[in-house]
Formats: sequence, C-alpha cells, structure tokens
Amino acid sequence: MISKQLVAFCLFFTTFFALTPLQAQTKVAQGTDCTGDCHLVGKFDRRVLESNETYASWFLKNYNDYQIDATILDTLQALSKNNITFKIIMGTWCSDSQRDVPRFSKILDTLQISSEAITYYALDTNKQSAEKIEETYNVRFVPTFIILENGVERNRIVEMSIQTLEADLLNILTSNTYKHVYAE
Repeated sequence: MISKQLVAFCLFFTTFFALTPLQAQTKVAQGTDCTGDCHLVGKFDRRVLESNETYASWFLKNYNDYQIDATILDTLQALSKNNITFKIIMGTWCSDSQRDVPRFSKILDTLQISSEAITYYALDTNKQSAEKIEETYNVRFVPTFIILENGVERNRIVEMSIQTLEADLLNILTSNTYKHVYAE
C-alpha cells in the first residue's frame, strides 16, 4: 500500500516541475568558463572563440574562408586608426554572429587594430546579460558591431551588412551616410 507521504511527495514533485519552466539544455557561462554545449554571456576574450572547441569549429572556418576586398582594405587602412574603437555584441548561439563575427574579426586583424581597441560581449538566447549590455548599447539584434570614434558612437552594423562588412565599415568611416538594416 502506498503511504500518504509518498502520494503527497509525488503530487508535490509533479506539481513543482509542471509549474517550473524547464531550464535550457545549454549551459550559460560567464567569460571563458564554457565547455560542451554552452553559450557565452558577458564580456569575454576573443581567444575563447578560437580555442574552445565549441566555438572554434565555426569561428576558425568563417575567419579563414572570408576573402576581404583588397581595394576597400587599402582605403580602410588609412582611416581605421584615428581613435576608433569597436564593441562587438553577439550571441554564440546565433547563426548571423557565427558567420559575421569571425569575418569582422578578420577585417580588424588585417587592419592591425589593437586588441585593446576591440571589446567582445555575448548575450544569452533572450539577448540579455547580467551586466545589461543590451541596454547600455541599445542592442536588439545580434551581431551588432558598434564603431566609436573618440569614445562616441559613430554608427553600427546591425545583424547583417548592407553591402559587405568592409564596404559598410568604409561608409561609416568616410561619409557616415550608412544606415543599418533596421535604421529608420
């Protein structure tokens, strides 16, 4: 015979788990502490994307496969070091981020932009972070590449480029008539 306590426990257990939202199957990691199937959240060092097997599979492939337009690169080279910094806000779970963050990183590397001038942030699958990066930088879509000059936002590339990443960056750094895909 089943005891009343066992029935009460089963009823509580069933009710508790029926009312509690299921946790995502992926782990969330702050910074670099991420192994297996997980997503980065918060500020992190780009080396994590290159060295962690979870991310390196897509980061290195998209980085190595991207062919930068050399004619645009020549013009960018002269413009890119005038107190320009970059905020790269992404989701490691996002296919657009997986495609374009390695490409944008390659452009910045080719331009020899100092790693101190580039900050990487990751948002969770709800596009949120504990530090409220999404609010600080008004991010609704990822990836978002924010280009700052003397600490002031000059413009941003949001979710995807209009032409190519390097052509959009050139537009931002020259005429600044650039409007990202969600601009009004």
